[in-house]
Amino acid sequence: MRFSQVAFSVTLAVAVSASPMPADNNHQSRAQFTLQNGKDAQALNKQFQGLSASSSCNDGQQACVKGQLAQCVGGKFVMTPCAATLQCVALPLVNKPGTSITCDTQQDAESRIGNTGATGGLLGTRDIVARANPVPPPACEAKKQKRSTMPMPLLKRIAQTDLGQVAQSWQNLCVASGGPRPPNNDPCVQLAGINGINALLAGADACAQQDNADAMVNFAKLPGIKNKQALIDNAIAYRKHPRNALDEGGFVPSTLFCQKAPQNAELNGLVNGQLQGVDPGLFGSPKVATVAFGAPGTCPFGQTADVATCTCH
Repeated sequence: MRFSQVAFSVTLAVAVSASPMPADNNHQSRAQFTLQNGKDAQALNKQFQGLSASSSCNDGQQACVKGQLAQCVGGKFVMTPCAATLQCVALPLVNKPGTSITCDTQQDAESRIGNTGATGGLLGTRDIVARANPVPPPACEAKKQKRSTMPMPLLKRIAQTDLGQVAQSWQNLCVASGGPRPPNNDPCVQLAGINGINALLAGADACAQQDNADAMVNFAKLPGIKNKQALIDNAIAYRKHPRNALDEGGFVPSTLFCQKAPQNAELNGLVNGQLQGVDPGLFGSPKVATVAFGAPGTCPFGQTADVATCTCH
């Protein structure tokens, strides 16, 4: 089941004036409102983080609520889900001052905001963490050299092209399950293209993927579900899926492992895979300082790092 994309216009109180500018100042004026548009979009996205379906609103107000398009009707937000791989975001306009609200991928939204010159990602609050230049154990360096015998292009981002299919596979099974689908928190949308995709991004919390997989299994176990095992199998495959990884200044660290047990026994012992090309001796993310193998989080929950062999037991 796919949902149509809807775009809204939004005006911030802090937005710059849209008054006509003298012709000889057009280039300078555009540069000024371009950056401001990016900052305004970040301010809106940050504001939306605090909204819920029960938040008070004024009739006609438009916003993003829990990743869904929302418009205030009768003092309450009415939500419209985005398609499985998309989420509701505020984006900067290109040719004039202002912002818009639409459905987009987080990666594209961050790129559009970054193109304005605004820094800090979607919210303007991306953590800048100190990089202590940790040294990976020799065994991990040897493993890295062995992996790199085949030439590979220099990458700033190791991303995956199948995230849309991952989200759609859950949504299709969920829709066919006959399970409950409350309009303001539809598990066929939330656990697929919103929480599901966000948990697979490089900056996600190390346990977000496991938490989402647990929510999938919990849904599969609800009374009246027609395809329980298929949903659980999908949750297991999702839990083992690698997360994206980003260049951290000349190297691409492995993604950290969750350090808590899952809620459901079906997920015991399952961890996220690591993408080809990541450094096996360094772990981190855009929001977590890089650490060398052997530090907490560099082995799955319940396992111990053996730095002499660069393996977990």
